[in-house]
Amino acid sequence: MNVIPAEGSGEQKSCRRAEIVAAAVRIADAEGFEAVSMRRLADELGVATMTPYTHVESKDELIDLMRDAVAAEMILPEPIPDDWREALRAIAHRTKDAFEAHPWSLDITSRRPRARINRLRHVEQSVGIMVRLEVAPRTGRAILMSLDDYVIGYCARKRMRQRMLASLDAEGKEALRGFQDPDPEVAAALAAGELPLIKKITGRRNRDHPFGVPPDSGFEPGLEWLLDGIEGTVGLRGDRIEPGELPTGHDELDRRPTRPRPRARSS
Repeated sequence: MNVIPAEGSGEQKSCRRAEIVAAAVRIADAEGFEAVSMRRLADELGVATMTPYTHVESKDELIDLMRDAVAAEMILPEPIPDDWREALRAIAHRTKDAFEAHPWSLDITSRRPRARINRLRHVEQSVGIMVRLEVAPRTGRAILMSLDDYVIGYCARKRMRQRMLASLDAEGKEALRGFQDPDPEVAAALAAGELPLIKKITGRRNRDHPFGVPPDSGFEPGLEWLLDGIEGTVGLRGDRIEPGELPTGHDELDRRPTRPRPRARSS
């Protein structure tokens, strides 16, 4: 049996706020974040102009909630893969898919960001993989930040590429593809032999990509190189800790004791 929340109850306010956030995400997906406003949300939901403010305090809070809605799509379904490499790969792909579905989320940040539930669930899953990997806290944080940096960097560059290509008409793309009319300083450097490799690249007649617009080299190769590096580093550095040293609790990576590393022997 469905229970309708009482008028003005906390449950009803939470449901209404979820509707507002979902509408904001739909608008941002279709028209860009610039199109999102409290007035537009009121029109979308068929309510009075000031009604959204009774559920969302400010534009900053709305941004936080929209980003948290995107973070919900980064959470892996349970059970998480047992193999750490497979688990990190799955999180990376899930995160990339969320950013690509909502590219505006790469462009916005609130002035007073708060820790929201879905973001923390995503972090909880990621930290759980590091706990399973049994690496020192600093190493675990560096691994997770490197993975985030790669995913965010890839998605940000892809977004930049799409914007650059969208800003060019067919004539502009053809001019860049053939490297026609370069900047005078660049033309002089090419003529002087200062940029031999660039001259060779731009001289190719079969170029299918506008010069100056970074091509897409694919997400998977870079991710596998990163995972290879993590596997090699963790295996070689010897900074694992014994399972008996793992405390229980929420702040595993911060609370876990780090074993002192042996000093290098002098030769």
